[in-house]
Amino acid sequence: MSNKSASTLLKVVESHDAGDVMNFSLRKKALERNRSVSRISVNSSKMDEPSVIVIDSKMTPLEASTLLWECNVMGAPVYNAETETYIGMFDARDILSCVIAAHREFVAMGGHHHDPGEDTHMVNDVDIHLDDHKTRRDLIAKALQHIKINSKPPAPGAVTVSYLAARNPMTPFLTKDSSLLDVCKILACRQKHRVPITDSSSGKNACIGIISQSGLVAFIANKCPPGSLDVKMVDAGLEYKKEVVKIADDASASDAFELLDSHRLSGIAVVNEDGKLIGNTSARDIKNAVMDAGRTNMDMDILSYLARVRQSQLMQNDKYPSCHVHEDATVAHVVNLLAKTGYHRVFVVDDDMKPVGVVSFADIIKFFIEKGGD
Repeated sequence: MSNKSASTLLKVVESHDAGDVMNFSLRKKALERNRSVSRISVNSSKMDEPSVIVIDSKMTPLEASTLLWECNVMGAPVYNAETETYIGMFDARDILSCVIAAHREFVAMGGHHHDPGEDTHMVNDVDIHLDDHKTRRDLIAKALQHIKINSKPPAPGAVTVSYLAARNPMTPFLTKDSSLLDVCKILACRQKHRVPITDSSSGKNACIGIISQSGLVAFIANKCPPGSLDVKMVDAGLEYKKEVVKIADDASASDAFELLDSHRLSGIAVVNEDGKLIGNTSARDIKNAVMDAGRTNMDMDILSYLARVRQSQLMQNDKYPSCHVHEDATVAHVVNLLAKTGYHRVFVVDDDMKPVGVVSFADIIKFFIEKGGD
């Protein structure tokens, strides 16, 4: 018996190529920038080539991350101008471990470690009696120097953009004509959040676009016929019951980020003392934590910390919706929620709001690849 939802998703993917997603994303961005301008033609099939953010291999990780966040993206290719080659993809999540290390260094150098429930002082109120460093900001700045993520030229032992990018090679090289199914197969792999699209017409591979998980799921959601995914997850065979990485709401922000880093995730569930889902972290929170540069105490509980840094680093289009569905949710609800929020995963809760599973975009891809041809 054919699986309606999986077949629909697979058919959409098989009938399009990488260039279709790039054009869709470009039109979507143009609409967002010019929503009030009536002369924008959303049906235009001819669009300007999207500009691609490329990171210079000589940048420090902190410089590279700042560039990405100013452009509201989480990853980009790293290019070595001397060798005229791409080293790999730099992901801003890669410096999360540096932020954690800076916090540890801060504590080791005399910073005050707060116990859960203890009152947290504002930055300007912190008075640590050390010779040259009296504030949290001073200590964190020194800590960042110690772990060498912002030293230029790179100091011995420094963490460099090239080192981080080399862990995410830009292979295989796909083009605008590559099948969307090939793109999906790459994004189905763990830790693959974006696929570079290249052009070799000049004799060298040049990156002309990036297809991200969030961009692809938005494209797929837009192309599925209305009602075609209105099947409950359990009936469609979309597996969601699995271990949920979660943390208690009274745990410190540093503990939460260490958990994120150890699992190489951007999102984890935050639960209360009854085990009920009351929040979640996202890739934007990693951005905010690094941009905050230690000004906010990472020993405060995770929800208070997130509220503080989200407020201080708030950008015009930043939103932080709770991302969960119940067990009787349809495939359409899950796909549309992923597309709307831009998150990489949706938590599944029972009637008591306790997380019992999770569905990532990689799970959606595996679902339609494995069951779409049944």
